[in-house]
Amino acid sequence: MPTATMVPGVRHPLRLIASRLAGVLLLATFVSPELPARAADEFEVYQQRLAQLFRQLDRNGDGRLELDEVRTNAYLLRHFERLDRGGKGYLVPGDLR
Repeated sequence: MPTATMVPGVRHPLRLIASRLAGVLLLATFVSPELPARAADEFEVYQQRLAQLFRQLDRNGDGRLELDEVRTNAYLLRHFERLDRGGKGYLVPGDLR
């Protein structure tokens, strides 16, 4: 049963908050010219950390993360099947973006 705080297409309160925050951030890019530059810098740092994590987890260095290699990372273990685009049985760096 819908409530006053529900938005069509948004099933979870956190998604509602995230969607509103995304709107505020989008508006801020028009108001503050330095925000896009800072966001680009933060995105670059995020990409570097993601690459570092991938290298740490890829114990055999084959450029793929098998299920056994992600067992130490609870998030990747929990979401392995969803992240494994195409059901390959392994993750590549592009699957994590």
